[in-house]
Amino acid sequence: MSARQNDTEVSGWVSDPDGRGTFTILSSCILTLSLCVYTSIHLNVRPYKQTELRSWIETIKWVFFGILAPELMVFVAWRQFMSARALDRIVKNIKGSSTKDGQCSNEKCRHGDASSKEYCLENQWTRLHSFYASMGGFVFDLDEYLTQGTDTFTTKFPRLTLTPRGMALLAACGYLPKISAEDILDKNKSDNLSKLLSVLQALWMFAQIISRLYGKLPVTLLEVNTLAHIICAIIIYALWWNKPKLINEPTKLRGDWVPPIAAYMFMSSQISGWRKVRPGILKKDWIDPEFSILAFNPPSSRKAQLSTTSPCALDAEPKFVTDAITDTSGAHRDFLVPDIGSLTKRPSIAYDTSGVPLEIMLSTVESRLESSGDLQTTRWALAAEAMSSYPAIANRIICREVTLHEQVIRWFEPGVEELVDDTVGNWASGNLLRAMSGFVMGMVVWSASMAYGGVHATAWHAHFPSRTEALLWRASSVCIAGSGLTWILINMLARTFPWFKAYWKQVETLRAHWTSLVSLGLLASLCGIAYLFARIFLVVESFISLRKLPASTYDTLEWTQLVPHL
Repeated sequence: MSARQNDTEVSGWVSDPDGRGTFTILSSCILTLSLCVYTSIHLNVRPYKQTELRSWIETIKWVFFGILAPELMVFVAWRQFMSARALDRIVKNIKGSSTKDGQCSNEKCRHGDASSKEYCLENQWTRLHSFYASMGGFVFDLDEYLTQGTDTFTTKFPRLTLTPRGMALLAACGYLPKISAEDILDKNKSDNLSKLLSVLQALWMFAQIISRLYGKLPVTLLEVNTLAHIICAIIIYALWWNKPKLINEPTKLRGDWVPPIAAYMFMSSQISGWRKVRPGILKKDWIDPEFSILAFNPPSSRKAQLSTTSPCALDAEPKFVTDAITDTSGAHRDFLVPDIGSLTKRPSIAYDTSGVPLEIMLSTVESRLESSGDLQTTRWALAAEAMSSYPAIANRIICREVTLHEQVIRWFEPGVEELVDDTVGNWASGNLLRAMSGFVMGMVVWSASMAYGGVHATAWHAHFPSRTEALLWRASSVCIAGSGLTWILINMLARTFPWFKAYWKQVETLRAHWTSLVSLGLLASLCGIAYLFARIFLVVESFISLRKLPASTYDTLEWTQLVPHL
């Protein structure tokens, strides 16, 4: 990408009456960059009651993010694509094992009324549906129950949005919303034609850059930066091709089956819990769901069944926790539903220094939401009903036991997982289904970072207005590419050498020696500042370098004037 020898240097603005000039370079790159970033962004369903202004601010924020860190946008698209693909496989496996002769095995669907058939497993499901569900397309609207005079279980959140994990569980319970691909596409504000036009413009810029290199004509730094965005945009287009865009209103799930399942999903998710602080560099703040302090007390007829399907000692004659604890404080409130079961406080066990249980007591942690009164009573009763009514939910119950004074004490813990939220965020959060390990996901994001830095490093010998700018460009490229390589090497060392893994675990949990923590903390801070500077510099330098370019930069390839383009 270097200029020809003895090529004269041109400073300032260059007009383009017969060929390309400063305006042509700027307009072509800015147009391509804008199309690549804006059209590639596919945000999730708009949060409940979000204003139009707030939606535009969110879009602008992600456009800015896409300009500064396009490879992180690739990671977000890849995570959402993998989650949608995993959900698609899960739902289709459930459909295949739960249908008979093309009909749903659910009795309500086979013999029920029209409203029951709205949520049959025989309903259509495609990759488009999986993307729609993953972006927050299905919700429980709790406000409707209040307006209809029906009891609800929380007034803090008027709407609960199903996560991909929640949608998978809903299908396992036998409910699949009836919405056609055409109905989802009707909500979509984008189409394949607009995506195709954006890809063609990106490919035009890509072909022009390659042709200039082949003809030994210099390429500007702005074109190199645009090329990096083109590569990222094409990958994003491929990953998000089936994802709808600009969906404002989700699909509401209705039916008498909704309250129990919604209450269970709510209590299983962090939205129902309270914030705790745990030591460590990562995940210092954590939110424990309401189920994290509760135990399920099944009816007597189901205790033996749950013990058989759970990892408990089958040869022991247990005493269940609700019978083992004598509580005089009134904290042990048990909301019993006949033939269904109940929820009660989970036991807390005190151990001696050798790990032998000394005492069993009830958890004293209270819920952050409606810790007493009718709302909690309703919520716990509905969740207990879901755990007793649906095998897919009952299979998530974990049997726990401890031997105290030669007596086996047993209890059942509900599963904890992110099933619903107030809204599905646009970042690749833990709400998404994981089809592979965290190490592989890290490999993807940091490999993309290495590729982004590598593209800019191809301009190592390009023309720069000053020696300082050339050094900063090279250092920035190496910094971005090297950060990804460093992360990959650290994780490979941790996976290869147990001693390094143990040491790194001590660092993450702040249990390493203070000298290691201080030195690594300073190093991480300096690297973070350098990484941010490198990001900003590459974008800024791409534009300001146009002030002084070789004269041959403005030479135009003949074939580009014969092809219509923007």
